[in-house]
Amino acid sequence: MTNPVATTIPGGYCANGGHWREVHVRPLTGADQLFLTEECEGLLPAHWVTEALTRCVTRLGPHEPVTRETIRSLTVGDREALLLHLRRLSWGERLRCLLTCPVPQCGEKLEVELAIGDLLLPPYREVVQEHELAVGEEDGAATVVRFRLPTGSDQEAVAMVAHTDVAEAAGLLLRRCVRSTSSSDGNTLDTFPEVISQQLADQMAALDPQAEITLQLACPVCGSAFSVIFDTASYLIQELELEMRHLYREVHLLAYHYHWSATEILGMSTAKRRKFLRLLEEELTQGAAQ
Repeated sequence: MTNPVATTIPGGYCANGGHWREVHVRPLTGADQLFLTEECEGLLPAHWVTEALTRCVTRLGPHEPVTRETIRSLTVGDREALLLHLRRLSWGERLRCLLTCPVPQCGEKLEVELAIGDLLLPPYREVVQEHELAVGEEDGAATVVRFRLPTGSDQEAVAMVAHTDVAEAAGLLLRRCVRSTSSSDGNTLDTFPEVISQQLADQMAALDPQAEITLQLACPVCGSAFSVIFDTASYLIQELELEMRHLYREVHLLAYHYHWSATEILGMSTAKRRKFLRLLEEELTQGAAQ
C-alpha cells in the first residue's frame, strides 16, 4: 500500500463544532486504477469522484477512516482540490491538455501545459457553514437568501438531470442549497426570480472559487483570447483510461521476472512500479549486450 501525504483543502471539513483543513491523501495504486476504470465504468463524474476520493483520502482532520458520506459532505471546491492533489501524487505536477481554438475560422489545435500548483487556491479566509445574501429587486423590494455552498451530495443528486438538462440541474442545485428566503415585507418566498438565482450563483462561485477552474488562454495563430473550464474529474478519468493500456503489461513483466504476485504489484503506485520496470529494462539491456 502506498504512503499517504498530508496536504490542505481550501474550505475544510466541519463536524461536531470542529473545523479541519488538513487531509491525508495517498497516490493511486494499480488496484485503484482497475477499480476506477472497470468497476466504476459508467458512473457519472460526481459519483466517480466520490469513489476515487473515498479510496485515496485516508484521513480528514482527526477522522479516519474517511467514509463516502464524509467525502460527499465536502464542498465542490474541496473535492476539486483533492482531485488535483491526488493527480499530483499519482503522476506528477505537470498536466498536458490538447485544446481547439474556438474561433470557427481558425480551429487551431493547441497543446497547453499546466502546473497543478497554479490551479490550487490557498485556504479561504471565511469559514462558515451558512451564508446570507441580500438582493434588491427592480420594484425596490429586498430579498434575503440564507444558503450553504454546494457539496458532493448535491452534485450527485443533480448529476442525472445535468446529463440531459444543464439549466434545470443548475436550478435544482440552487434550490437544494437555499435554507430560507424572505422578502422585505416579511413573507417567505417559495420561488425566486431570475435576478436572485443569478446573484446567488455568482455569490456561491465567489465563496468557493476552487469549484470551477477557468483557464484564460490566447491562440498563438489567430491571436484570439478565450476562456475554458478545466474539468479535473474528466481529465483524470481520461488519463486513467490511457494508463490502463500499460497496466496489464507492466504487471505481467514484473510478475514474470520478479515472481511477485499480481496483488503485490497492483498495490504499488505508478511511480514505484515503473522504477522497478526501469531497473528491469537496464538489466535486460545489459544482458543482451553481453
